Amino acid sequence: MSGRKKIVMFRTLEHHTASRLYCLAMARQGVDLVEIPFDHTLLTQPVREIPPADLVLMVDCGMPVVFPGLPEYAGRKGYVSIDSCHKLEQHKKYVADCGFHDVWVAQKHVVDQFPGKGRWLPLAADPWIHATRPELARQAFLRSRCWGPASYDVGMCGAPYPHRRQFARLFRKHGFSTNFHFRRRFGELATWELSRCTVGFNVGAGYTGLKGQDMNMRIFETMANGQCMLLTNTYPGLGYEELFEVGVHYATFASDQEALDKVRHYVSHPLEAIDMARRAQSLILAQHTYDHRCQAILRALS
Repeated sequence: MSGRKKIVMFRTLEHHTASRLYCLAMARQGVDLVEIPFDHTLLTQPVREIPPADLVLMVDCGMPVVFPGLPEYAGRKGYVSIDSCHKLEQHKKYVADCGFHDVWVAQKHVVDQFPGKGRWLPLAADPWIHATRPELARQAFLRSRCWGPASYDVGMCGAPYPHRRQFARLFRKHGFSTNFHFRRRFGELATWELSRCTVGFNVGAGYTGLKGQDMNMRIFETMANGQCMLLTNTYPGLGYEELFEVGVHYATFASDQEALDKVRHYVSHPLEAIDMARRAQSLILAQHTYDHRCQAILRALS
């Protein structure tokens, strides 16, 4: 009999998601992996057999998708909760309704909201997607419809929150060249766009206080890039200081003016910026990939 773990994973058909990244990484872990693809826009899924396994794993896809038979499934079930900082009550209800035994929570400050089940498991990066490589840059360049300038001062690829658009306008107003893309660049193409920037910018969804505080995917993906350094706002209690060292792996800001000052500094000192970018990439690839996260999940089964 094989000693390999058997893992069943629900995988959304949406391409650029943590669900897909976890599946890609789990497939590299030497397990017997069974993927159950699904359309996350269908809140109630068609009936499908869930085979016996050491773990049935669902990664947050943004919607409380109902899988017939999952609540009644007798084997061990786990859930990776990513957006519980924004949708805590929804996630708590989903965990209870589906009967998940293990909950891996991406946002440290809400782990205790899942008593007896919650473990902190931060987000991560995929080295084959988020780290700049010559062949990746060539492919992304050929796929891009807009070649644009060879380099920029500051850039970002992310969701179009109003305060992010405001920062893009602020940087342009003060004379910086910008490369901001909102819902238009994903995966390898986003990696290439960021690699053309001195500063990879991040401002969290919760910056204005209208949404929850989080440590988002962009933190890890920008640090994995290796060509642009990360400048981000942070929040206390979310674990930034446990994973990274400020001033060594990334830079922070707490106000619009400080963001301007930091961009101005690193654009004026590009060697500092690239040194920070490369230190950050080394750390991410050594400790914070989706392979590392899948290994943590598998260790919990032992």
